[in-house]
Amino acid sequence: MELRRVKTALGAFAALIAIATGAPSAHGNAYEPPQGKSFHGVSETGLTRDYKSFARLTGTHSAVQQRFSHWGQPLTPALERFHKTRTRGVLSLSTGPGGQPEVITPLEISQGRGDDYMLLLNEEIAASRQIVYIRLMAEMNGHWNAYSAFNSDGTSRGKSHSTKSFKKAWKRFSIIVKGGPRDKINKRLLALDMPRLLRAKSNRDKIYSRLGVPKTLPKPKVAMMWVPQTRGSPNVRGNAPSDYYPGAKYVDWVGADAYAKFANSTLWNNLNAFYRKYDNHPFVIGEYGPWDSDPGGAFTNAMFDWGETHNRTAMLLYYRDVNATNIFNLQHYPDALGVLSQKIAGDEFVPISAEYRGPDNGF
Repeated sequence: MELRRVKTALGAFAALIAIATGAPSAHGNAYEPPQGKSFHGVSETGLTRDYKSFARLTGTHSAVQQRFSHWGQPLTPALERFHKTRTRGVLSLSTGPGGQPEVITPLEISQGRGDDYMLLLNEEIAASRQIVYIRLMAEMNGHWNAYSAFNSDGTSRGKSHSTKSFKKAWKRFSIIVKGGPRDKINKRLLALDMPRLLRAKSNRDKIYSRLGVPKTLPKPKVAMMWVPQTRGSPNVRGNAPSDYYPGAKYVDWVGADAYAKFANSTLWNNLNAFYRKYDNHPFVIGEYGPWDSDPGGAFTNAMFDWGETHNRTAMLLYYRDVNATNIFNLQHYPDALGVLSQKIAGDEFVPISAEYRGPDNGF
């Protein structure tokens, strides 16, 4: 992707936005809600009206929207929707469109073959001046995801998708998207046995001037969310969450997903064990929902109670897929709707983040 082509559009978007964001948390640049509080969020459909419908349905403004996207897709249209709805954005980023071939493999990312897209995200998010959480290659130990290291039968997908390649890809992504001096970025990449930015032969390579890459990349307000399954699927050696963990230096949040369909003692026991193991990060429920049955709202109630009793849990994200009518949507589960509406109206949830507060919040 040609970097120069997006400069004008990004500049115009930045001119529309003048917001001051909160300071980094005690965990670093995690951009958590205030201590003792949580954010609630919902997956977005690409239409602002669907977010507003969800807010009306629940009676409360949710502070976060999650965008499901794939490698190569510009983020600016979603950033504009986040701004209009006064929400922070979570970018759940895959290596390819759902059910279609990958655009790029983890090995290719680690080799610098996706750097142009990382530079685009760095530029877009910095220009927006918004806080963005990036849920990179989520549920990576689930065979249904193209970037997983294993097939459903437990066979390996080879070096291109190995956990080693995954971890190197994650590190490269975090280093580049978070920005900073180009020479220091290159030094960090070389120290991790990866090529320089854009596979340059030196820090003064002509590719940087040709593509308009500055000597110091902007430093957007980005936090990385590492969200595996609490156990591997398939549950084979080498496919545990820890096999994909890139290290605390490259992770700002950890989290997991949970649905009513799979709610049993095993789910809660695995979630508890996972939560305890990664106790040096704030925790996010990256996807939750009453699908495909939640009589009495029992699962939804248990999910919120779990978050309340596990005090590092600072964000819960309701999953409704990418449109407002499918079976994941809340209107199909009236009992869960009643519970959820009551819970997120409580004092422990921040309905709108600090940078968007004011006399006219749009809702």
